[in-house]
Amino acid sequence: MMEKKKDFVYGAFILALSGFLVKLIGAVFRIPLTNLVGTTAMGYFSSAYSVYIVLLSLATSGMPTGIAVMVSRALALDKPRDVGKTLRVAGTVFISLGAVISTLGVIFARPIAIFMNSADAYYAMVALMPAVFCISVVALFKGYFQGFNNMVPTATSNLIEAAVKLCAGYGIAYWMIQNGYPPEQAVGGAIAGITLSTVCAMCFMLLRYLLRGSKYRLKFDQFTAAATATPLLVKEFFGTALPLMISSITSNLMGAIDSFLVMNRLTSYMSEDQANLLWGAFGNMTLTIFNLPSFLIVAIGTSLVPGIAAAFARKEFDTVKSYVNRSLKMALTLSCACAFGINAVAEPLLRLLFRDGNAIPHAAQCLRIICFVLISVGFTTVTAAILNSVKKAHLSVVSVAVGGCIKTLFTFIFVSFPVLNIYGAPMATNLAYPVIAILNLYFIRKHLGVSPDLKIVLLKPLLAGVCCFATAKIYLFLGGLISDSRLMVLPAIALTAITYVGIILGLKLFTKDELLGIFRRRRRQK
Repeated sequence: MMEKKKDFVYGAFILALSGFLVKLIGAVFRIPLTNLVGTTAMGYFSSAYSVYIVLLSLATSGMPTGIAVMVSRALALDKPRDVGKTLRVAGTVFISLGAVISTLGVIFARPIAIFMNSADAYYAMVALMPAVFCISVVALFKGYFQGFNNMVPTATSNLIEAAVKLCAGYGIAYWMIQNGYPPEQAVGGAIAGITLSTVCAMCFMLLRYLLRGSKYRLKFDQFTAAATATPLLVKEFFGTALPLMISSITSNLMGAIDSFLVMNRLTSYMSEDQANLLWGAFGNMTLTIFNLPSFLIVAIGTSLVPGIAAAFARKEFDTVKSYVNRSLKMALTLSCACAFGINAVAEPLLRLLFRDGNAIPHAAQCLRIICFVLISVGFTTVTAAILNSVKKAHLSVVSVAVGGCIKTLFTFIFVSFPVLNIYGAPMATNLAYPVIAILNLYFIRKHLGVSPDLKIVLLKPLLAGVCCFATAKIYLFLGGLISDSRLMVLPAIALTAITYVGIILGLKLFTKDELLGIFRRRRRQK
C-alpha cells in the first residue's frame, strides 16, 4: 500500500525547531532566575535537579525510545496488534514505577539534600519530585507517536512544558522574593513551577492520544488479521528498553556524582558559600549555555530511531548504512560550529546574560574548557541512537559505563587540587565523552560493517568550525574597539552563522536533495 513517510531529516527539523524554542525559553527562565535569587542559591537548584534527573531516568529512561523502536518494527512487519500490547506493557510498568519514585522522593527529600552536602536544597528537592510521575505518562505517549515517525506531539508537549515553566516558575519565585522569602525557598517555588509544567504537558499528551487521528488507531480487521503477538514480545521490549534505561541512568548519574563530588571536594578546602558560588557558576551559567545547542544533536538522534529500526527489521542494510553516514555528517556539522562558536564568545556572552560579576569569570573559563565536548556529544548521541535501533542497545551501555567511570575518577582527582578547583569538572568531561564516542563507533563498525567517511563526517566540519571561531573573534575584536564587546555578541553570532552556511555550501557538505529533505515528504512503496 501507499503510505506517506517523512525523511528522518524532516523529523529532526521539527524537533530541532521546537528544541530551539524550548532551550531559548529555558535560558530565559534560568538566566533571570539566577539574577533574581543569586548564583549561590542556584547551587541548590543544580543539586536538586541533578538528583531529579537520576530518579527520572529510573522511571522513564528507555521508555520513549524503546516504545518507538517496538512500534516502528511492528508497523514495518505489519503486526499492528503488537503496537497495543507494547503500549500496555510499557504503561503498566513505567507509570507505576514513576508513581513509586515520586512518592519516595518526596519522603526522603531532606536526607537526600543533606547527603548532597546542600541541606538548603530540600525545598527545591521536595517540589520537584512529583514531576517524575507526570513525565512517566508524557514519555509513554511520546514514544508511541515517535514510533509512527510523528515528532509533532513530542515537539508540542516540550513547548507547553517550557512555556508553563517560564511563566509559573519565575512568577512564583519573583512573588516569594518580593514577599521576603529566603532565596533557597524561592528556588523551591521556581521548581514548583517546573512540576506544574509537567502536569500541563501530561494533560496535553493524554488529550492528544485520546483524540488521535484514525491512522494512529488499530482497525478491527487489522487487529484480528495481524500476526499473533509472540510470547517474546515483552522480553523483546525490555531487551530494548532496559539497556537504554541503564545507559541513561549511568549518564545522568554522572551529573549527580558531579554535584556530590564537586561540592565534597571544594568544601574540603573552601567555605560552603564559596563552593556553592563556584558550583552555581558551572552548573547554572556554564551548563545553561553549553546545553543550548544540544537540542540540535538530540533531535537528530531521536528522529533516526524509527527509520533505522524499520529498515533494520526489513533487512534493508543499505538504507541503514545511508542513515549512519548522513546522520553523523549532520550531527558533526552542527556540533563543530557550536563548539568553536561558543569558545569564541564565551565571556562576553555570559556577561550579556548574567549579572553576577564574581561568578562570570569562573563560568567563562569552564565554558571555554567544556565547549569542545560538543563534538564528542555529536558522535555519542547519534551513534547511541544507531545502536539502539539495531538491537545493540546493550553496547551503548558499555560505552557510557566506561565513560562514566573515567569522568567520576578524574572529577575526583582534578577537583581535589585547589589550583584547578571547579575547572576540574569540565576537564574530566573532556576526557570521558571522546572515549564513549570511540567505543560506539567501534561497535557500529564491528556489527554493521559501517566505517564513516572521516573526511566528510569530521575533517570538513572541523575546518568549518575553525572558520566560525576566526570570524567571531575578528568581529568581536573590531567591534570592541568602538563599543562594549557585550553588545557585539549577538551580531557576531549572526554573522558567524551566515559565514558558516556559506562555508558548508562551499565545502559541499550537503547535497541539494539533503537540504530539501528538511521540508519535503517522500512517498515510497511499502
